[in-house]
Amino acid sequence: MQHYSYKRMIKEAEASLILSDREPRIASLLLEDLFGIDRTYLMLHGDKEVPRERRGMFEKAVARAAAGEPYQYVTGFCWFCGYKMKVDENTLIPRNETEELVEFVLQQEPDDGRTVADIGTGTGAIGLLLQKHWHKNRVVLTDVSLRALEVAEDNAGALGVSTEIFCGSLFEPLTERGITVDCIVSNPPYIAYDEKGEMDASVYRHEPHLALFADDSGLALYKQMIDGLPAVLAKGGTVYFEIGWRQYTALSSYIKKVWPKTRPQLKKDMNGQDRILFFRWED
Repeated sequence: MQHYSYKRMIKEAEASLILSDREPRIASLLLEDLFGIDRTYLMLHGDKEVPRERRGMFEKAVARAAAGEPYQYVTGFCWFCGYKMKVDENTLIPRNETEELVEFVLQQEPDDGRTVADIGTGTGAIGLLLQKHWHKNRVVLTDVSLRALEVAEDNAGALGVSTEIFCGSLFEPLTERGITVDCIVSNPPYIAYDEKGEMDASVYRHEPHLALFADDSGLALYKQMIDGLPAVLAKGGTVYFEIGWRQYTALSSYIKKVWPKTRPQLKKDMNGQDRILFFRWED
């Protein structure tokens, strides 16, 4: 039987991905995520024979990625703020911009025993990482998808984080339990339905539409939360929204209209795009 090395396997995988109009670097990402083999190992030991079982597993993974499935779903996890987070077809894959949201909230909010809610948590990425860094603050996670919350529970266990996770739409799990919070953080669905044509086909076909799209040009869930603040947020409490890059003006105007004393602010992301809308709520 002909010697089949890691170098040959990665080369064939890259060729297959290119033919499918996919990024060839996905092959290296899959190799590292599935087997812990990085570029350094490949340079030093790339001529080693690939065990038959590994070859079969890798070829199946590459075929799924070549067909358009996000490689994070293929491996079953992604990296977020340096931590390994479980993902599946019931959860959105956390983006780099959301890491910036977590970092910003950690900079702005003191660890003094306040209660923070992560609304629409999905994988739990935002709320769990906040709780991981805080010692005194209490973080509550909510999501309308029970299947997404099962993933969040698994991630909480893997991170060694103890927090409260409730199923329900937006603030409902909080109001039902009489929970008042000092801070709200949310990265809700915010893509307008008429923006489907601008999306990456892989995202549209594979990531859950429940976590992607919202009515009213993508603003519906923000507006519901803005309207519902009196039921859950303490006076003078803070709010941090991850937003779409074209949404700040409309949302800022809406906040000022509903809560005239409140002054929304904007933080741009690493690419210079509008990304975090935040404010201290004054009614």
